[in-house]
Amino acid sequence: MDIIKYVHLDGQSMISEPRYDCAIDAAMSVIEGRWKTVIICKLYRNGAPMRYNQLMAQIEGISPRIFTLQLKEMERDGIIVRNVRSTKPKCVEYYLSERGFSLLPILKSLAEWGLKNMFSNMVEFDDGITVPSKDDLKESGLC
Repeated sequence: MDIIKYVHLDGQSMISEPRYDCAIDAAMSVIEGRWKTVIICKLYRNGAPMRYNQLMAQIEGISPRIFTLQLKEMERDGIIVRNVRSTKPKCVEYYLSERGFSLLPILKSLAEWGLKNMFSNMVEFDDGITVPSKDDLKESGLC
């Protein structure tokens, strides 16, 4: 179990363990983090395993350290699969696991909620991006 250290505005720190007595908190702990949902969406939209540098290059503003940390947490939680191919040079690829694909309908609902309820001055949405429907997910064989 990971220990989380919080620093309050007054400068005092407090150590806390994640709450697992609430199903929503437990579920949210899997996708919390600024980049996890972005990584999930990039892997889904690509439709094939992606190499570390290929995936990172598609995520503007993420540092290599944070990217690696997010990937390790997602792998630990069973959301993505890390596949090391025994080629020279070594090739590491990432793809969504079944558990990761099972998050897509939930993320779709969150995205729809965000489009309907977020203040337009807080979030800028790309009009060209569409959220896949449940039928699209079933049709693709991904869910």
